[in-house]
Amino acid sequence: MTPFATFALLYMTAVFLELAESWRHPVFTAAILGLIITLACTRITRVTFLVFLAIANAHFLVVQFPDVANHVNLLIYCNTLMIVGIVHSLIRGGAVRSDDDWFESTRPVLQVTMVLVYFLAGFHKLNADFVNPDVSCVASTVRGLWRAVRSDVLGIPASVILAGGAAAAAYRLLASSPLRRHLPLLRAGAVTVVLAAALFAALPLGDGPPARVPLVLVLVMTILTWELVGGLLLAVPGLQLPVLVFSWTMHASLALVGFVDFGALALAMLFTFVPPAYAKLIGEPLPVRLGSRWVHRPQLYFALAILVGFIGLRSRLAAGILFNAAALVLIWPMLSALVGRSARPAWAGVRITSRSTPRWLFAFPVLLVLHASTSYVGLRTAGNFSMFSNLRTEGERSNHFLLGGQPLKVWGYQEDVVRFISIDDRKARIGYQYHRLQDNRLPVVEFRKLIYEWTKAGRTVPLTFEYRGVVHSTADIVNDPAWRTPARDAEMRLLDFRVIQPGGPNRCRW
Repeated sequence: MTPFATFALLYMTAVFLELAESWRHPVFTAAILGLIITLACTRITRVTFLVFLAIANAHFLVVQFPDVANHVNLLIYCNTLMIVGIVHSLIRGGAVRSDDDWFESTRPVLQVTMVLVYFLAGFHKLNADFVNPDVSCVASTVRGLWRAVRSDVLGIPASVILAGGAAAAAYRLLASSPLRRHLPLLRAGAVTVVLAAALFAALPLGDGPPARVPLVLVLVMTILTWELVGGLLLAVPGLQLPVLVFSWTMHASLALVGFVDFGALALAMLFTFVPPAYAKLIGEPLPVRLGSRWVHRPQLYFALAILVGFIGLRSRLAAGILFNAAALVLIWPMLSALVGRSARPAWAGVRITSRSTPRWLFAFPVLLVLHASTSYVGLRTAGNFSMFSNLRTEGERSNHFLLGGQPLKVWGYQEDVVRFISIDDRKARIGYQYHRLQDNRLPVVEFRKLIYEWTKAGRTVPLTFEYRGVVHSTADIVNDPAWRTPARDAEMRLLDFRVIQPGGPNRCRW
């Protein structure tokens, strides 16, 4: 498992876990899984990785786009970036003669991508509602984590499982460090942590953490600092290690509330900041054979991720715990080297420049910034790293601290909206869409996408709505002469909008 092969397997695992989140396309998901297993058990090369990327990208673009999650747009971007880079390396050659040479030449662009993802996500959060404890997405996440650690997995309190795993891992690491002489104290500490977790699980503490408002405000500032400052510090080799540790801690926590797929993608992208000496440790074989071949840590991580993909259908919490265990197995030798007593490789970080990187590849990060800016110019408001940011750009004023006056807005899609008055869901049977739409507003582009979806599904949707000050009532919007949408136009294929609240603080939404 060379650095290239390790990165490729980590990345392919992230693609699989995205598809396996709901198994919405079971045949394709199973086929992708079979392809990854085949590559993982044979040999991953630029060419085979290129085939995988092309297949995955075709599915995302043809079947799912544009109504996809933020990290799927990131996958599409990274897939395209690497497809172009691999094809260029195969055609032009030059200094890129091996798979690892290609990885080294592309690594800087992937690193810049991760820096931008953090920074852009943080920039969207610079708004009045994200720092409002009553509606902040941080409060929603805190409640989700609280419910997760207060629940059970197979009849065992999750807090005990998590505390036990963390205590065992910490004890194992510290037992090989200069703190080895304090082994009795370390054992006592590990036992104390587990007992405290058991007590926490037994206490009737209600549905939310105590002192919620101060906690939310502290976490708001922590997240803003992490994304806005920490993201940029990833560009400084000497500071990469603490930022990587903190970043992974955050992603591990979010995995417990269902963000395993994004956690896997973040793990692959953060691997690009791991120095070669430590990347080699991660890729070393385990003392386990499968037939005539040694099993490597990245392969074991992928095997555990397969279980995560199936377990997630029943329990997001169990899937998150298993995913974190898989990630710990993967990075264990790196952690052991960092805290061990013996001589360890120096962590000098990884520069985000390389002479072998084609300069034109940095056009991709520029495109990423433009994509993330679409909310501010009046285009799409979803799928552009504004997830869970409380950002609102619809109307004459935004809730953003720096762009409240809408100085960049050019297009009017966000203001060309319909207001839903009533939907007869007894006839429509549109389920979750009914509760999402009732009493809210939606840009016309998104409204027509819904009508197209209802048309394909053969729905009859009685609807009363307001558009441009006029109230319309129809027994079936699908067959209404003015609104019939038998096909998607270019706007419907490219744009994606959130539902717009009628007023008040902007609530937390994907």
